[in-house]
Amino acid sequence: MPFIVSQDIADEDFDSLFAIQYKAFSNQPAIKACYPGGLDEPARSENVARFINILGWKRSNVAAAKVVDDETGEICAFATMRVCEENPFLCAPDSDIHFPQVDKEIRSAVEWTFNTKNDRRRSFEALQVPGPYCHLQALGTDPARQRQGAATLLVKWAVRISDEKGSRAMVEASKDATKYGLYSKQGFRPIDTCNYVDEEKFPGFAGMYIVTMVRDAQDK
Repeated sequence: MPFIVSQDIADEDFDSLFAIQYKAFSNQPAIKACYPGGLDEPARSENVARFINILGWKRSNVAAAKVVDDETGEICAFATMRVCEENPFLCAPDSDIHFPQVDKEIRSAVEWTFNTKNDRRRSFEALQVPGPYCHLQALGTDPARQRQGAATLLVKWAVRISDEKGSRAMVEASKDATKYGLYSKQGFRPIDTCNYVDEEKFPGFAGMYIVTMVRDAQDK
C-alpha cells in the first residue's frame, strides 16, 4: 500500500485528522479532558475546532503533514511541528489550560501533569544549547494503520525540515514509540524519562509516561 506524505492540509481534512488523534491516544486522560464527548456529536464539531487551536495548525511557525494512502485517498497519519528560534520550553508558561468544563478531579489531575511536565522540561540541560529548535509536538497514526510505515515517513519528514533549517529537533515520545525505535532510528537520543503520576494526590489516575528525545543539528 503506497503512502504519500503531503503538506497540503485542507480545511475538510481536520475532522479526519482529529479522529486519528483521538483514536490513537484515547487511552490517555489528557485527551479525554481536552476533548469531552470525543467523536460523538454534538461535541465532535467543538472538539475539532479545539484540536485546530491547540496544535496551532494555522499558525505561521507550525509545519504540518499528513500521510495518505495513494490507492484509497484515506488519511492514515499526521504530524505537526513547531519551528522556534530557541528552546521552546525556556519561557513556557504554566498551562492556561485549553480544557473545557470537564470533571473537576480529572481536570485537576491533568493540569498537575502538564504543569509538572513544564517545570521539569524547562530545566533540561540538553535543551539549553542556543539556536533554533524544531519541536515535533504531535504525531498520530490511525490504530488500524499502525506498524505499516506511516509514522516513520512523518519522522523522516520532520528530520528533513529540521536539517534544512540547521536546527535541533526534539520530541516527547511514548513508551511504544521508543520501544520500536521510531525516533532513535532517525538520530534522536533520550535525555529524560518520566512517568508523570502522583498516586497520593490523584489515586487511580494513570498519568503520562514520556521519553524526551533530542536530535542534534546536523552540519549542512
